[in-house]
Amino acid sequence: MAVHCFGSPRPARDGAKFLALIALTAATACSSGSTPAPTQSPSAKPATTITVTMKEYSLALSPAQAAAGTVTFVVDNAGAVAHALAVAGPGVSDAHTSTVPPGGRARLTVPLKAGSYELWCPIGKHRELGMDTHLQVGGKGPASPAPGSATATATATGQ
Repeated sequence: MAVHCFGSPRPARDGAKFLALIALTAATACSSGSTPAPTQSPSAKPATTITVTMKEYSLALSPAQAAAGTVTFVVDNAGAVAHALAVAGPGVSDAHTSTVPPGGRARLTVPLKAGSYELWCPIGKHRELGMDTHLQVGGKGPASPAPGSATATATATGQ
């Protein structure tokens, strides 16, 4: 059996493929299911980034405040010796970077609740020598960040 389309003869198998394509298109078009466009939660806040400049023997934060939510600390070691950053406060007890060499950079991402957080260098006696500060976090972000989900990375930069 031959199926003719627009006046040109086609073998039956081409006609069967054509009918299957029409049936598939009709079934898809008449389907009641739809894929909604992805939406972002209206309460989602962009992450805050705070630069921490470390040198012998001080820590400088820029900016020096944050709203509750995900905070990424970008640690720049502007000193002549290795440093690291540790953070502790409400719901955060063991967040820290690896050792950052002089001229190096590290990132530490931590979910922070409203409250006071201590930041310090955990290497040797650096904390006692002045590498210790506090960060006050306001309550304008998510109410309950996931506990224990801090992430850290460290890289050395060329000198």
